[in-house]
Amino acid sequence: MSDEGFLMNLPSHIIVEILSRLPAITVINCKLVCKKWLTLISTPEFAKVHLSRSNPGLAVFQHEPGGGEVCRLFEFEDDIDHHDLRFDPVIKFEVSVSLGISRGVTGQVGSINGLVCLRNFHHEYDALYVCNPITREYVALPVLDWLVENPSQVTYGFGLSTISGKYKVVRIFHEGVVNPTTGAWLSISKSKCHVYTLGTDSWRAINGDVSFGYSCRSVGPFFNGNLHWVIQDLQGSELISCFDVEKESFQPFPPPFPGEPHQKSLHSLGVVAGCLCLCDNTSDSEIVIWIMKEYGVKKSWIKEFVISKVPDFAGPAYEMVHALIFFENDDILLTWDDYCLFLYRNQSKTLQKVKAGPNYTIQTMLHVPSFVSIKDFVLKENIRVF
Repeated sequence: MSDEGFLMNLPSHIIVEILSRLPAITVINCKLVCKKWLTLISTPEFAKVHLSRSNPGLAVFQHEPGGGEVCRLFEFEDDIDHHDLRFDPVIKFEVSVSLGISRGVTGQVGSINGLVCLRNFHHEYDALYVCNPITREYVALPVLDWLVENPSQVTYGFGLSTISGKYKVVRIFHEGVVNPTTGAWLSISKSKCHVYTLGTDSWRAINGDVSFGYSCRSVGPFFNGNLHWVIQDLQGSELISCFDVEKESFQPFPPPFPGEPHQKSLHSLGVVAGCLCLCDNTSDSEIVIWIMKEYGVKKSWIKEFVISKVPDFAGPAYEMVHALIFFENDDILLTWDDYCLFLYRNQSKTLQKVKAGPNYTIQTMLHVPSFVSIKDFVLKENIRVF
């Protein structure tokens, strides 16, 4: 028997063991080998096993000249101890064409288990999509008929119920009066929270106190079953809003800072090294990264890194910095709002820009390539394929 024939005749569970250890792009090519492999790779069981072994990469969205928006998925190379941050593109597609978006700008809401939630902005309403770039499936969420006009704000989060296993999009809307000089909220006249569960085809209003200042520039990172946002009260003090995705309720949560008023809010939340982190870019000369070593415990917040921005990044700070990933040698990959990626090298204590395609406006988030199918959660007639 030839080697090819031997491989084809292996038991199904052995084939799954082998294929589930391969990178996503290789598995996509394996679907073309034979009908047996195509059938095995298309099962929820294979998607679950492959996801458990899939390494995180980057989803990079870039707005290019002429209005086109391109998504590129990258996988990190294994030799990260000696990296010049070399990573190889896996998938590339034009967002507006693939998802049938005719106008506006597309932003990221979140990525969980290979599913990506995207928000398309334009002057009439927000359009939301959940897609899997690997399976090329996507679904458009129903549009809420609320106009979002300045100074009203809307922010989002994408989470997963820890018990039911349902994917949910959370939308927080509020409007009121802002100080024209500082941008601080003076009053909030209307605030609403809505939740969309993937597969239900409808939004539900959620009771809870959301009468705080949520920034439209941030999304709620998902960690430990909760979504988190940095918010401000009407006195300008900063807090952390925590939303339990399973219970669909807001919970108190301790911030690392004592809660003094701030003239500008440049604190961003993220998840790195299995912990919630807060990145502070309010200083002209340094970036401070706080890590919550024990989730939910205020005393466990630790000022883990103080990164000098001198000389190349020094100056007045106007944008948020997000920590994306800590490497084993304590190098850190960060993103400077939607302008650039940069790498902090811990040994030399220096920052350097990282090129991830053409030098245009960029949005970046961690993304784990997977074969999780939207068909497992949504009626097939509502699913589109690009």
